[in-house]
Amino acid sequence: MVPNKAFDSEYMTQWRREVEFLADKGIRYVYVKRVGEYNISTFKYTKTPELFLALTEFYTQVRNERTFKNIETLTKQMENGYIPVKKEDLTGPEKELMEILDDTE
Repeated sequence: MVPNKAFDSEYMTQWRREVEFLADKGIRYVYVKRVGEYNISTFKYTKTPELFLALTEFYTQVRNERTFKNIETLTKQMENGYIPVKKEDLTGPEKELMEILDDTE
């Protein structure tokens, strides 16, 4: 059996955007640790259901922004006559993007 001390009881991040998002949601870090020769700030949070709900919202937002950027890039490529592969050969996120673009035409 793994001892309880093997698991970190705190969540940590170094991404300022994430820290600001959590602060906007009313979730404050417990403490900041500066690490390494570059003094990188590592923010520590107590693991709570509210924290994980906020993180779910944050990373969903980040994913949606990246998907939108991919749609913009693909749209520009298509406007310039470039389609990397046949539509029927696409899978996963690329296939979803093409379906979204087809629905908007």
